[in-house]
Amino acid sequence: MRKFLGLLLAVSCVLIARGGVMEIEVPQEVTEGPVDASSQNSAEISQPKDSVSNSTLKLVHVFFRHGPRTPVSTYPNDPYLNETYEPFGWGALTNGAKVELYKIGKQLRQRYKDFLPAYYQPDAIRAQSSESPRTLMSMQMVLAGLFPPENTPMEWNQLLNWQPIPIVMEPEETDVHIRMKAPCPRYDETVMEVIDLPEVKKLHAENSDLLRELTTHTGVNITHAHDVTNVFITLLCEQTFGLQLPSWTKDYFPEKMLPLAEKSYVYDAYTTEQRKMKGGFFVELLLKQMQDRISGALKPVNRKMFLSCGHDWTITNVLSALNVWEAQMPRFSALIAFELHQNPQTGEYFLELYFQNDPHKEPQQLQIPGCEKQCPIGKLLELTKDIIPDAPYAELCKAKGTQGGAKISYH
Repeated sequence: MRKFLGLLLAVSCVLIARGGVMEIEVPQEVTEGPVDASSQNSAEISQPKDSVSNSTLKLVHVFFRHGPRTPVSTYPNDPYLNETYEPFGWGALTNGAKVELYKIGKQLRQRYKDFLPAYYQPDAIRAQSSESPRTLMSMQMVLAGLFPPENTPMEWNQLLNWQPIPIVMEPEETDVHIRMKAPCPRYDETVMEVIDLPEVKKLHAENSDLLRELTTHTGVNITHAHDVTNVFITLLCEQTFGLQLPSWTKDYFPEKMLPLAEKSYVYDAYTTEQRKMKGGFFVELLLKQMQDRISGALKPVNRKMFLSCGHDWTITNVLSALNVWEAQMPRFSALIAFELHQNPQTGEYFLELYFQNDPHKEPQQLQIPGCEKQCPIGKLLELTKDIIPDAPYAELCKAKGTQGGAKISYH
């Protein structure tokens, strides 16, 4: 009998190459704690009823968020201000997350079993993660579920149903496709410009009592939706870890805080300019991958899948760039699947777009405004032309001096 999954991570290694260019239910996930037994009790992740047909699918790019983690930030009045979150540490993937992501890998294997090779082949897949331990570990877990080597030519150890698969990473300071936190002064300005828009000011004014009360309870100045999101995610991670939240949160978390927290992701990519600077670079890459597959220029020629692991704002920025993001909280392990299909009768290529915001539910097909659910590539190119970058990142990111700018982000 094979060793269980914990052994997999204990002995696993990963080949990393730097450079080169994949409705929240609150509270969510399995409860974690200082002694984490959640890996034994994690709910089963739903499996697709049928795999995707090999007859029309030509290429797929799966982009997912890392799994549940410990907090990365706190607030002055947090009773767990000095918590160390051992043995994981701050901002780290939990054991329950590892189980969840491993099952997502199995879910992808089931969905694409008739499209992907039966076992790992280097040319068939390219895996890329942001430069973050939790995304790298998340990618390792998904790959472990997607390509188990047992009873394949890649099997190398009968006691360990795991194999090393290379993962590409790009430094954060130059990663405009996945991490999306490369310095961008102009984007920082636009965040403040959006906050100053009449409809956003109106939302904050309508919630002024809530913002003031949260400021009192947390000890941090809560003035806009992004501030609410920061505290919301910290509370969610603490609760998921098994910590008892302070009594004041019962009147605010999650229900009262959720609408503002959801809105903040909308404001991250509210304007066409913002969408161009953030999700636009990934969409540009995605379109090139699909066009190269269509023209025969994609290398290696037998590439089947691109697999990318990023963060909450990368998921929302990409879907906002495609004009399909609605105000909601992106879950840990949220997943987007971009499927390039070819009509066997007409030869026409089209995109099918799927979003899974809950790993316990089936992916839902999204429809890009102005297009059919099976969106012809030519039409997709037309619909995305305004958010495709028309200048290098450094040029787009030059400050205009319209606002002081502020690096408002969450984790």
